[in-house]
Amino acid sequence: MDQEYDYIIAGAGAAGLSLAWGMLQSPLADKNVLIVDADLTPKNDKTWCFWHAGIPPFSDVIHKRWSTVEVRTPEEHFSQRVDEYLYYGLRSIDFQQKVLQALKAHDRFDLLENAVTDITVHPSEQSAILHTPDQVFQASYIFQSCFKPSGLEEADIRYPLKQHFMGWELTANREVFDPSACVLMDFDETFTEGVAFMYLLPWDATSGLLEYTVFSDRLLRSEAYQEKIALYLHNRFGLQRTDYLVSREERGVIPMQDRPFIPWYNSRSMNIGTRGGLTKPSTGYTFIRIQDQVRNIIEGLLSEGIPHVSPPSKLRFRAYDLWLLHILHTEPREALDIFYHLFRNNAMDDIFRFLNEDSTLAEDLKIMSSVPYRPFFRAIWKSRRRLRELQLAYTPSDRFPR
Repeated sequence: MDQEYDYIIAGAGAAGLSLAWGMLQSPLADKNVLIVDADLTPKNDKTWCFWHAGIPPFSDVIHKRWSTVEVRTPEEHFSQRVDEYLYYGLRSIDFQQKVLQALKAHDRFDLLENAVTDITVHPSEQSAILHTPDQVFQASYIFQSCFKPSGLEEADIRYPLKQHFMGWELTANREVFDPSACVLMDFDETFTEGVAFMYLLPWDATSGLLEYTVFSDRLLRSEAYQEKIALYLHNRFGLQRTDYLVSREERGVIPMQDRPFIPWYNSRSMNIGTRGGLTKPSTGYTFIRIQDQVRNIIEGLLSEGIPHVSPPSKLRFRAYDLWLLHILHTEPREALDIFYHLFRNNAMDDIFRFLNEDSTLAEDLKIMSSVPYRPFFRAIWKSRRRLRELQLAYTPSDRFPR
C-alpha cells in the first residue's frame, strides 16, 4: 500500500471539489485527505446554474446573477422578476481555481493528477482501496464520481431521457442582449423528437452564453446544434455569422432518468454528485443538491464517523418527476403544452420553490391544477408500477454502509 488517508475523493468535478471545500471549512480539515483526478487543471468548459433563496454557495465567485427570468413559447412571452429564488451562473474555472488554490495551501490535503482505475474494499472491510495505474491508496471511506454505481444497468431505466446541449459563448458587435434577464427556455416547436429550446445567459449587452438544449433519448449531430444556434441568433437578434465572435463551445449530456437510488458504490465507497443520483430527473439540475449531500456527509462523519446518505426526494416529488418523464418520453407535444400553462399560470418564485422541493402539498396542488390534467392522468396510470419499483428499491439499510 503506497499511502493511507482518512478519506479519499475520487473525481474533482463539481461534487468532488464541493466535498473537499466543505471538509476544509469544517473540523475535518485536520484529517488527511487525498483528491484524485486525471486532470486537475482549471478549465472554462462548464457553467453551473441554479436558483437559490438566500446567499448562494460560492457567492464570492458567482459570475452572474439575474433577477428576471424569461420564458418564450410559440404563443406567448413571459418575463417575471424573482424576489426569492434568484438565478445564478457559476463558471467551472472560477469554482475550480478557488477550491484548488485553497487545497494546495493546506498541508493535510493532497492533490494527485492520475487516472482512477478501480475502487475496491479491503479484505477486512474496514477500509476502501483506490487504484491508479501505478499506485494504490487506502482510506476509511472513498467518495467517488468516476464510475457508474455498481448494479446500475441500462435495463433498470424505463425512461432513458437525456438533457443534451451545445452552447456558444460569444460576443456580438453591437448591444443585443438584456443583461438583467436570463432566458430559461425559448421553445423550438419545429423540433419533433422530444422537447427543445434555447437557453440564454447574457453576461452583458454584447456577450453571453447561448445553448441549444434538448430533452430526448438521442443525441444530435454537432452540426445540428450549431445550425439551430446560428438560426436563433439571426431570427431573434438579427445577427449574421459575421456579427459575432464565438470564443468557446460548451457541450453536455445530463441524465434525466428514473434511475434507482444507489448511494453506495461498495461498502466503503459512496457515490456522489450525478453518480450518486443527485441530478433531479425532471430538470437535470444538480449543483444545489450536491451542496446538500456535502452537508449530510460531513455531519455524519463528525457525529458518528460514518457519512450520512442524503435520502431520496419525498415520494410525492419522485412521483411528479416520474410522471413528467413519462410525458416527455411518450408525448413531447403534450409536454410543450404543460410548460406553456405552467409558466403562464404561476409566478416564477412559486415554480422554483416547487422544483426545489421546498413547496407544501397545498402549493404542489396549486401548481398541478394549473396545467392540463389529461396527460398526467395517463402518466399516473401507466407509470404506477414503476413508481412502486423505485419506492421499493430504496430501503433504510441503504442509509449506512453494509
